[in-house]
Amino acid sequence: MFIRRPADIGDLVRATRQARGLNQQDLADRLGVSRWWVNEFEGGKPTARLDLVLRALNELQITLAAYAGDDAETAAPAPPASSRSPIDIDDIADRGLAPRTEAARPARKRRRR
Repeated sequence: MFIRRPADIGDLVRATRQARGLNQQDLADRLGVSRWWVNEFEGGKPTARLDLVLRALNELQITLAAYAGDDAETAAPAPPASSRSPIDIDDIADRGLAPRTEAARPARKRRRR
């Protein structure tokens, strides 16, 4: 799966969290953040703190690999069999991570101050 925008990471985390049988509060408790933070992060919040994003990926045992150059899209080797997770992330992505459109996103409620 290629990560190109914040919503892609959020979708990946949501799918992995659900596949592992965790709800948002479970993940929030493990990360020491609020359920609201998890909800916004999974929704593709572009300003999510990088340190918290990396902690969430680590907690869910998601490994990201980065490649630079012209061959970046074909350079990703398969992970060694010993490090493969029983969860097939590519399968999850193929089934449930269709690109979002602005029309498909739920409207956000504004908070009163």
